[in-house]
Amino acid sequence: MCGIYGYVGSNAISKTLNGIKKLEYRGYDSSGIAFFSDTFKLNNLIKNYNNNVTTFKNGINIIKEQGEISKLEKIINVLNPKSETAIGHTRWATHGKPNIKNAHPHFSENGNWVVVHNGIIENYDELKNGLTSYNFSSSTDTEVVAMMLSKFFNGNVLETIVNVCSKLVGSYAFAILNYKEPNKIFVAKNNSPVVVGYGENFGVVCSDLNSVEQTKSLFILENNQFAVVEKNNVEVFNNKLEKINLKPFKDFNSESENSLGNYKHFMLKEINEIPKAIEKTVVNYNSFEKIKKAIPKSLIKKLKNILIIGCGTAYHAGLIGKKLIEEQCGIKTDVEIASEFRYNNFKPNKNTLAIFVSQSGETADTIKAVKMSKAYGLKTVAITNVKNSSICFEVDYVIHTCAGKEIAVASTKAYNAQITIFYLLKAYINAVLNDQPELVFEESKNLIKIANVIKNNKISEQTKQIALKIKDCKSVYLIGRGLDYYTAMEAGLKLKEISYIHCEAYPAGELKHGTISLIDENKYLFAFVTQEITKEKTISNINEVISRGGKVIVLSQFNINNNDFNEFIALPKIDQLYMPLVAITYMQLISYYVSVALNYNPDKPRSLAKSVTVE
Repeated sequence: MCGIYGYVGSNAISKTLNGIKKLEYRGYDSSGIAFFSDTFKLNNLIKNYNNNVTTFKNGINIIKEQGEISKLEKIINVLNPKSETAIGHTRWATHGKPNIKNAHPHFSENGNWVVVHNGIIENYDELKNGLTSYNFSSSTDTEVVAMMLSKFFNGNVLETIVNVCSKLVGSYAFAILNYKEPNKIFVAKNNSPVVVGYGENFGVVCSDLNSVEQTKSLFILENNQFAVVEKNNVEVFNNKLEKINLKPFKDFNSESENSLGNYKHFMLKEINEIPKAIEKTVVNYNSFEKIKKAIPKSLIKKLKNILIIGCGTAYHAGLIGKKLIEEQCGIKTDVEIASEFRYNNFKPNKNTLAIFVSQSGETADTIKAVKMSKAYGLKTVAITNVKNSSICFEVDYVIHTCAGKEIAVASTKAYNAQITIFYLLKAYINAVLNDQPELVFEESKNLIKIANVIKNNKISEQTKQIALKIKDCKSVYLIGRGLDYYTAMEAGLKLKEISYIHCEAYPAGELKHGTISLIDENKYLFAFVTQEITKEKTISNINEVISRGGKVIVLSQFNINNNDFNEFIALPKIDQLYMPLVAITYMQLISYYVSVALNYNPDKPRSLAKSVTVE
């Protein structure tokens, strides 16, 4: 994952620090900044941060800290360095523990080269074996690159970078400083997103198109391209060192970080924004003509099968989509986990429409699956929350969820918006196949009603009380059948992500095939009972759990309250088809309140990142 930001111009350090703050959703294990300054000296104040600060006589200086960027910011505010060239990094650890030594930026032994990196160098071990005369201070793959730049330096900075990159296997976006060129940032790209740009008296590099400040010209680098960023100028080259005249990218809007307002955490704010996310998504696609602009009618008429691919929460949204499309449209639909899809041997039928779901649009496994699907000759569609993210440039068609920027790592409103798209897509498919365009508008009206139900549903107090009940439990199980099972899967993921409680979701009928042996009086089980066709069978499974001493919390709109239930959550009495949109909001809130009760930060769960840009 990781985030890169670099700036050439006045106040480069503060600009870079603010830049990596916008990228903290990509990782917050550690962070660091490297900059040029001849006046930043080793005085007594700096010696207080001896483990954090590295300085070289050539004017290169590095400040690093473990943990969230706010900790790095405190050190920088005390030391108050000044520079007109800086690169910064916020890290999600892949190689080496999340500590100061493994934090980026990494540097060559002589301090002549400094590198920040997003991606993974797969052959770093092999390359490191060829650097036996160098002393390494970290366990990272990135430090190997810094040492190689030093070893192969031939006097030409860009030529050396291109040469070293030719020896690398894996993915990378590099921002690089060299002592000979203190007014330039060098950039290299392969399978990891990065953009470069310039404005009046500044140049910038960033790993997220939507997090870079406004520029006169912005360029999205492609694989095996290299850039030199200066004030007022960017030059782009291919791997033969031939200059490329890229067209500037104009269609973007820099997103400033949302304000918390009166909320303590972004996660709670974003749960409360679910109705608005549904409404805005619906308004964007509330007619046949609007969806037709995103996905041509001719494409729907030809399709025989649908393949939905995603990871984590996006995968769960895909499962809901599968159920809706198969049962409502009669089209065979498969759902694949993106990281597994690439190892499948089967080749889908050419009349298969491949739909890729990714909140960030940067999920590496999902993007890899897009490329494979296109190689099979499939038409591809992305469902994503981030305009102009990497996946948008890979697929044939894009449908945007309109959830607004989601900052908390555990997805909430974006998940509901993804499901909303599948309801609309189901209606659109039926509208095309049955020549009834009005079906899209009718579905839109139904979804707006559901958004209003969620908006007016006062559930905070009950979810708080349930959170307090389960917060000390070691294991939580969740069951359901059909749509309820898919909701249970997402509910379990949400709870484990931010509370670190072991959670497992099962089809209700599968409990008796092994897992029920784990049920005792210390275990809690959430049971989703929202579908009439599976109600009686799921109730039987609940009774099996109760008879073994398990504590059961039931979520249902049916009148099945039982004195043996530990808790009953009465869901609104709505059309059961739309229950996945409503039931999950209870579990999102319960998960949030459990995390808070345990004194964790629900916005930044350990070891996780918002944008998963490594495979």
